Amino acid sequence: MDDFSLLYSYFTKIGKRELTEADKAQIHSVFRKEQFKKKGRVFNAGEENTRHYYIEKGLLRMYIIDQSGKEFNVLFAKERQWLGDLATPAVTSYFMDAVENTTVFSVDEEGYSLLTKKYPALGAYIRRSYIFLQKRFVSILSKTAEENYEELLKNDPDLVQRLPQYHISSYLGVTPVFLSKIIAKISRKKT
Repeated sequence: MDDFSLLYSYFTKIGKRELTEADKAQIHSVFRKEQFKKKGRVFNAGEENTRHYYIEKGLLRMYIIDQSGKEFNVLFAKERQWLGDLATPAVTSYFMDAVENTTVFSVDEEGYSLLTKKYPALGAYIRRSYIFLQKRFVSILSKTAEENYEELLKNDPDLVQRLPQYHISSYLGVTPVFLSKIIAKISRKKT
């Protein structure tokens, strides 16, 4: 039997109460534990995405590919974060890959709906994901790449250390060469 202790802890925290054995059985019945190898595809654009992913270990990225074949990273998620297409269940415009070997708990829309009724805080947590995404788009449109990089460094330095520079540059909407210039400029400011 898979270890669901991290998931049980999560629902204990958001539910603000200890889980009963019936609660644990219900959670276990709607989630499945999945593993993705580094660079493994979770889902493709054009497919119907029907699952939400809570990360136990590893790092996922969600991105789009434009008509010229260029990738644009939209979101990253690491341990104890959710990731998925917020329009689930529907045909998705996104791709999702594992940046590292990754273990997730995934839940389909029916299970998710059941859990949000029992744990209203789960819905609130996902709403915060919407807000983060909206703020990210506003930031991309209104701030410079340097400002966005500094914000990423401030808010999630661990993520910056775990990601290859080409993923960070795609996330910021700049070339890897331009990102190197930003990093050098920030480094000079600190000295």
